[in-house]
Amino acid sequence: MNVTFDWNEWFSILSSIGAILIFWPIRSYFSTVLLIVIFTYNLALVATIDYFLIATPFHLYYFGDNTSYEASGALFHFFMYPASSILFLFIYDKWKLYRLKTVWYILCWTAFSLFFEWLCVINHVLTYTGWKLPYSIPVYPAAAMMLLLVYHFAARHLHELSLRKLAKNRVIKPKPS
Repeated sequence: MNVTFDWNEWFSILSSIGAILIFWPIRSYFSTVLLIVIFTYNLALVATIDYFLIATPFHLYYFGDNTSYEASGALFHFFMYPASSILFLFIYDKWKLYRLKTVWYILCWTAFSLFFEWLCVINHVLTYTGWKLPYSIPVYPAAAMMLLLVYHFAARHLHELSLRKLAKNRVIKPKPS
């Protein structure tokens, strides 16, 4: 693997540090189990979709300076994607952006994601070899909707599990006569 360390690696490092600094104070809003579920979901999503588009026969884009896997790609996969997903869910839940507000929120988040992807392209973090920025327009809302589905599913089931655990551990005392 031929690695050079230049601006695009610095951009990846600084972006990842920024994501971690944003993630750190809001992580306590979610349970540890839910954070692990979201982190795992993000890694699974990246391992399937991102690598599918990067790999043979497509080679639609690559991270960093060369077509082989590079550390700058790993920074995005392990820090940027999960941290931005947690930020997305934090804003969504904290400010109760439900129903019609969800549609507007996803559209705004898509615009921000497209802007950040464009920044990654002009800073040579991403190099398109067949992909074009407009192709990402339907990808971000689809990813956001899937993330919300995973979040609601996991949160609901974790809540049900905690209620069952409370009910099981609760000692029922007979009423005095």
